[in-house]
Formats: sequence, C-alpha cells, structure tokens
Amino acid sequence: MKKPVFLCGMMGSGKSTVGRALANRLEVPFCDLDELIVEETGMTIPEIFKEEGESKFREIERKILIRESQYFKGVMALGGGSLQNQHMIDHLKIYGWLIFLDVPQSVISKRITGDTNRPMLNANDNDNNNESAHHEADSKIQRLMAERRPLYEQAEITIQTGDKPADEIADKLIKKLRLYDGFNRR
Repeated sequence: MKKPVFLCGMMGSGKSTVGRALANRLEVPFCDLDELIVEETGMTIPEIFKEEGESKFREIERKILIRESQYFKGVMALGGGSLQNQHMIDHLKIYGWLIFLDVPQSVISKRITGDTNRPMLNANDNDNNNESAHHEADSKIQRLMAERRPLYEQAEITIQTGDKPADEIADKLIKKLRLYDGFNRR
C-alpha cells in the first residue's frame, strides 16, 4: 500500500475486527488507537473517562492520533469518536485512506448493549432495569450516530457492512483499495 488505512465508524462497527482481517490479508501492521491510548496512559478507557473526563480522553486521543498517523504504515482502527472535527478528518486524509464502516444501528445495538467497556454508553447507567437500560443505550447510540455521521461520511471509501463477517468486509475493502491506492495484492 502507498498509504495507511484509517477505519472509522461507530463503536461496535467492527473496526478492530475488520482491521485485523484487512491487515493480515495485506501483510501490514495493525494498530488499534484505543489500545495505544491504554498502553501510553496505563489506564483503561473507562478509567480515563471516570477519572479524567471525556474532554481529557479526547485530548489524549487527538495527540496520539496526530502523532501516529504521520508515520504509521498499515491499518489503524480509530475510536468511534476520534473524528472530532474537520481538522482531524483533513489530517487523516492527507496521510492515509479514511474508510467508514457503515453499520445499521440495530446491529451496533446488538453488539454493544451491556458492554461495560463503552463509557459513552455507560456513563450514566445507574438503572438496574434491563429493558430501560437497553432503551437508554439505543437512544444514546442513535444520538451519537446522528452527531458523528456527517464526519464519518467524509471518508474516501464507505462500506455498508451490515452483519457480514470481517473476512468478507476485508475482501471488499481490498477491491476498493486496489482502485484507490493502485496496489496489486490478492
């Protein structure tokens, strides 16, 4: 590949799973931005949200992403909220291919509802009622999708993934990347 790939999309869209499959097929390194943040800070994502707040987390995320994106060669899975503004999108598109994994809300809800490692969903969950908590999580997902979609849609490539297996999505991405990047891997 001539440029790295940055996978964006909502939490639970499969960025890490698809990213690993894509990197394996392309025989390039894979990197998960959230894992970099954990490694660098020594704290889990929920711990950072709880102890430092979302704004501090976004600051850490932005600094690491700007630094790493300039030198990284491979496939990187971004966090769901990594595309914080137009500057970040433009920066990533200068250094690599920005790819949006577009997944329906119903699939995302099924994948992540009840996942305690999702601070954007669990920050205010004090409700023990499963049905109520599920409805609240769905509402948060819907709101976040509405806020973030205009940023995600600026990606050079959008893949409608549905609930397809990661290997199938990776194969579709390789076909698209051949057109954009001009590489010849099979």
